[in-house]
Amino acid sequence: MKTDWPKKPYCWTENNTLYISIPFTWNLPQVFSKVTKPSLFWNKVIVGGPAVELMPNFFSELPWVETQHERPGILQQINPLATRTTSGCPNKCKFCGIGCGLIEPGGFKELQDWPDLPILCDNNLLAASSTHFDKVIDRLKSHGWADFNQGLDARLLTPYHASRIKEIKNPLVRLALDHTSHQDSWELAFNNLRSAGITKRNIRSYALIAFNSDPSEAWARCLWLESHGIKALPMWYHPLSQLLPNTVTPKQLSLGWNKTERTRIMGYFYKHRGIPLS
Repeated sequence: MKTDWPKKPYCWTENNTLYISIPFTWNLPQVFSKVTKPSLFWNKVIVGGPAVELMPNFFSELPWVETQHERPGILQQINPLATRTTSGCPNKCKFCGIGCGLIEPGGFKELQDWPDLPILCDNNLLAASSTHFDKVIDRLKSHGWADFNQGLDARLLTPYHASRIKEIKNPLVRLALDHTSHQDSWELAFNNLRSAGITKRNIRSYALIAFNSDPSEAWARCLWLESHGIKALPMWYHPLSQLLPNTVTPKQLSLGWNKTERTRIMGYFYKHRGIPLS
């Protein structure tokens, strides 16, 4: 059984307190509107989640709203099959709020223990030591399947990693190709996985688009991924303080993007609609 992630803020009440975990910054205005209205069911609000970490002062004018940075068990409350074995990421990617310390601050850490569950939400599992990685795989084997949900860093994936992942009966491996300069590393990682016996249907790849790439480059990169017989998953870049989803920013417009181009590439790879950019 694989549990889907909620596509909106996750809310619940305890002891007259409304708790809200907010995944995306564009959810913040909706939540703000919700908590400015009185309720018979709560008199205090506690907010948290990635969006709050990115914009910690968004609710500062509402004295009854507090921010909570960590809540034990919240990940499993949102998705009962999800876990995390590390926190942070050593990379300093300009498009990401994790490596810069806005989300999961404190640097990269290996957790000494974690809930033994098959959906891994580590931001960079392969940055961990081989000892930690082996411990993770040994636990996942008992489930018979695993989903490396946040992706594995193709630049770090070795034949040893691939052979150990193969020991899991049914692993779903997600790589990422965020720039054409990483294609050689991605190709090597892909070949390592295939040589270990992991089938193409068990490999997918994210592809960040519209960060510093124009439509033609994004199409070429995603089609190159698809040519390997795997599913390419373009990920539209949102600035870290974006308050509207799927918006084409002025910088993206200058790169040649517009609403039609964004809809076209996302529709082609996710819904098999239209034809690729020639």
